[in-house]
Order: sequence, then C-alpha cells, then structure tokens
Amino acid sequence: MPCSYVKLPDGTIAIVKHAAERAPRCKFCTVLHDGSGTQPATQLCDFEIARTLGGDPITCDARVCVRCARRVGDKDFCPNHSG
Repeated sequence: MPCSYVKLPDGTIAIVKHAAERAPRCKFCTVLHDGSGTQPATQLCDFEIARTLGGDPITCDARVCVRCARRVGDKDFCPNHSG
C-alpha cells in the first residue's frame, strides 16, 4: 500500500496509508456482454464531437476496453459512436 506524509497545522507529520489506484474500467461491458465482468479500459473513444476555436478536434474520450471498442483505421470508437 502506498503511503503519504501529511504535515498537520501544529507541525507534526502523519503517515497516511491508502489503497493503490485502480485501473479505470469499461462502462460498456455490463451492457454489451451480459455483465460477464468489466474489462480494464485501455482505449479512449476518438469520435470527434466538436472543434476548438483554433480548429483542434475535441473527442468523446469515453474509456472503453478492447472487447467493446470498434477500430476503424487508426481510431477507436465506443459503442455509442461506432454506428
């Protein structure tokens, strides 16, 4: 378990243990695969939803696993944007 050192207002130092950070999970697995366990989300959806004033694309960025992502060319799309 990772630990953090926190300096308290009176000058003493406390050691705080906390759980390790969990990998983000795919939110589409439970819907598409009958709840057979969510997979780690390793991709972000590349569907363009808007553009900045400078013309740069703004993408969906939904976290999606390999099973739920649909690859088109060099881009990955979430189930909401793969149709």
